[in-house]
Amino acid sequence: MEYFWGSVKLMLIVYGLAAFIAMLVAWVIKLIFAGIRRQRVSAATKVDASAPSEAKPAGSASGKVV
Repeated sequence: MEYFWGSVKLMLIVYGLAAFIAMLVAWVIKLIFAGIRRQRVSAATKVDASAPSEAKPAGSASGKVV
């Protein structure tokens, strides 16, 4: 019985470690996607700022015609 309880403790430790590593990897992936999104927004604002104002239709702030 002593060996069984030791294996259960080891299983719980390994499970907890695996869960921690999985959450850490998920957090890193979330940060990567947030950085990509931030770069896209930054690039879009640079393109909008560099576009001439005559090219945009009157009354449309984003350049899209509704």
